[in-house]
Amino acid sequence: MKGKKKISYFGCICALSVCCLLQIPAAASLSSGGFAGPDSLSAGLLCAGAVLLLLPLSEEPAAESLRFALVATAVCAAAAAAGLPARVGAFMVLAVQAAYLSRRSRERYAHLWPLFKPFGVWRMTEVEARACWSMVLYLLLAAFPGGQAPLAARWGFAAGGLILYVLLWVRAGTGRTLYLGRRKEQEIKELIKGSLRMGPTLPVTSADDSGRMRKLYDRVVDVMEKKHPFLDEEFTLDDLARTVFSNRAYLSKTINILSGRNFSQFVNGYRVRYSMDLLRRDPSLRLIDVAMMSGFHTTVTFNMAFKLNMGETPSQFQERVRLERLSR
Repeated sequence: MKGKKKISYFGCICALSVCCLLQIPAAASLSSGGFAGPDSLSAGLLCAGAVLLLLPLSEEPAAESLRFALVATAVCAAAAAAGLPARVGAFMVLAVQAAYLSRRSRERYAHLWPLFKPFGVWRMTEVEARACWSMVLYLLLAAFPGGQAPLAARWGFAAGGLILYVLLWVRAGTGRTLYLGRRKEQEIKELIKGSLRMGPTLPVTSADDSGRMRKLYDRVVDVMEKKHPFLDEEFTLDDLARTVFSNRAYLSKTINILSGRNFSQFVNGYRVRYSMDLLRRDPSLRLIDVAMMSGFHTTVTFNMAFKLNMGETPSQFQERVRLERLSR
């Protein structure tokens, strides 16, 4: 019998968001002895939205996101307990969220090379979307109505905060950015899939030579995807040339031109994809076993090839797969 699932990082951060939503209005109700007003509700919604924006993106460490979410929730609780004005409490929580975004930005630009990989397009889309949603929160905080504002305006502001929070909740639950349209997001993802499939990337000068190369490349891709010769760690360019009935030099040139990679990089790309499939099917596998099953000589080569192709280490990918399973 399967063991009971652990609570996921996603679930924890969403729960903390709800806690922030309730803390400030609850404290205001206790202090006034009546129903919480629109100001405390608005502040709670801003704080809750800020916590939702701490959910990790595809390449970010989930544990650190959770730590910042815990800090934000603790700050919200402290502000509520101290009886600080609702706007001040919201400002303190949004400052924690801004600190997290700043930390992620510094780390991202400390390693520039992943930004130029195919998957970097989607990651930067996620980052820009989160930055825009955060800016909306900051602008709402700046426009926070004071106690002298008309009651209708204050309740209208609270309604706007509720709409924003619902949108952020949908964004968190669906994995969409709600920044680009659904079709554009799908287009980006399809383009990334196409580039990881290692399709033709560079033109050749002669039309006849181009046709021959593309036919040869199609045979190579067919062999690699159906027969998986790359699972043999001793697999060489000569082996592939014999399989597709070509000579070594022409085959090497074809792979270099049409994939944009040398033979070793080309083969390791397939091995990395195969290892990802293994981990998706069973994330409890030992990485050393995954490396050997995928055709790598050593775990060092496996780690280097995986990070070069995917922008993260095998262990980071494995942890993401585990978390995704737990959050289902």
